Amino acid sequence: MCVCLCACLVLWGVWAGLASTHNPGCRAPPPPPPPEALGAGGTIAKLVDDGVSAALCVLTDDDGSRRAAGATVTNRVSAIETAASVLGFGQVHVHEFGDNRLDAVGQLTLNQVVEREVREFGPDTLFTTSLADLNLDHQLVSKAARIAGRPGRSSVREIRCFEVRSATDSGEAAGVGPAFRPNCWQSLTEAHFERKVKALGAYGKEVEAWPSARSERGVRALAEYRGSQVGTALAEAFELVRVVL
Repeated sequence: MCVCLCACLVLWGVWAGLASTHNPGCRAPPPPPPPEALGAGGTIAKLVDDGVSAALCVLTDDDGSRRAAGATVTNRVSAIETAASVLGFGQVHVHEFGDNRLDAVGQLTLNQVVEREVREFGPDTLFTTSLADLNLDHQLVSKAARIAGRPGRSSVREIRCFEVRSATDSGEAAGVGPAFRPNCWQSLTEAHFERKVKALGAYGKEVEAWPSARSERGVRALAEYRGSQVGTALAEAFELVRVVL
C-alpha cells in the first residue's frame, strides 16, 4: 500500500495527500500547524505502522501571511521535515509557493504541480483538504488533488478529504458552505494519536493554548468526538469522495 499527501504551508496549514493500497510506497503533497498532522496525522502513523510507505508533498514553505500583521516570516522546511519524520513519511517534497497566496499562482499551475506528483509516485489513494475549509488555499489544493486523481488519467482509486482544526470548523462557524460531511472514520490507538500530537509539536508556537481549536486539548476533543460517532475512543473522520473497489 502506498500513501501520498499533498499540502501547502499556510498560516493555518494546507495539506493534501495520496495513498496507495497496491504497493508498499507512498508519496504525499500539506501549516500552522500542518494540515497533514492536524487532519490525517493519526491515520498516516497507523498506515505506516501497517507497512505503507508514505511521502509528503508540501506546496508552500513559509508563513508569509503573517507579514500583514507585522510578524516575522519564517521558513518552515525544518519543522515540516521533523513532523514528517515523526509520522513516518519516507519522502518529503517541499515546493516554494507562498502561504495564503495560491490564488495568485493560479489553479492551472497548481493542477500541473499536483498532477506531476501523482504521475511520478503512482498512488492509489489520495488524501487532501476539504472544500468546506474557510482557508482559500485549502480549497484550491483540494480541487487540484481531485483533478490530479480523476478517473482514467491517474492510478488513484480512492480520494479522501480530511478536516483541519481552525480551518474546517471556522468555515462552519462562519456559515460558509458546504459543511464538512464525514462518511468515513479511521479509529486510532492512543499511540497513534500521541504520534499525531508529537508531530504537531514540531511547529512549536503554532500549537496554542486551550480553548484554541489548535491546542492539544482541542485536537483530542475532536478525536474523541469523531470516535464517539462510531463507538471507538479516538478517530479521524474523512469525506470519502470516491472509491473504486
